[in-house]
Amino acid sequence: MTNKALSKGKAKELNGLVEELLQHGFRDTNTNDELLAQHRDMCSVLDRIRRVEPKIRTTNGRPRMENVDHFTRWASEHGCTLENVRIAEHTEYGGLGLESTGPVPAGQSIITVPRSLFFYVTNEPRYRKLLELMPGAMMREQGNIMLALALIMERFRPRSAWKPYLDLLPDRYTTPLYYTADDMVELADTEAFPAALKLCKHIARQYGFIRKYVQDKVDDLRDCFTYDVFR
Repeated sequence: MTNKALSKGKAKELNGLVEELLQHGFRDTNTNDELLAQHRDMCSVLDRIRRVEPKIRTTNGRPRMENVDHFTRWASEHGCTLENVRIAEHTEYGGLGLESTGPVPAGQSIITVPRSLFFYVTNEPRYRKLLELMPGAMMREQGNIMLALALIMERFRPRSAWKPYLDLLPDRYTTPLYYTADDMVELADTEAFPAALKLCKHIARQYGFIRKYVQDKVDDLRDCFTYDVFR
């Protein structure tokens, strides 16, 4: 499900917020306190951005476990094999995982995935245009950006061959990208603190750059690229 175009007023407001986000994101910081202050400023702008951007559903609306049988059949039909394991829900770990259904001897291969089920960026025209628009330095240092955009394009592609796989993905993750600013402070005395702040900053800057310079030039992103979808 994609969104309708924003009104001119909302589009102008969003463009201004993206500019503000990028200004905050490229401000130099030298200490953890400065990094946290920057993070709070960016979170404030992102909250306003999320209120303007349309809410786009990235799942089929069903509990994830209801999609497991369809996914497993699809994977098997395309050459994937599972030996003595199944996909099961583990609420204590916050998601799905593998569970053994019998003895698994040391060294035994339990899952085989053919190359045809690898999701990767090809040289087809719809990806080629995107690759041409993205700065070479950004792509060399962070190729995961292109993979994320390819997943977004495929998620909202009508009759996607990858739908059974995409339907199994969660709609949110247990990463610092979903922490509130107050949650982040709880990490203050840990080594993870600056890394978590920098992760949030990098993703927000990537979003801002793609929104400003790329999105409107790629038809497959025009109506489905938002901050919530990207993260």
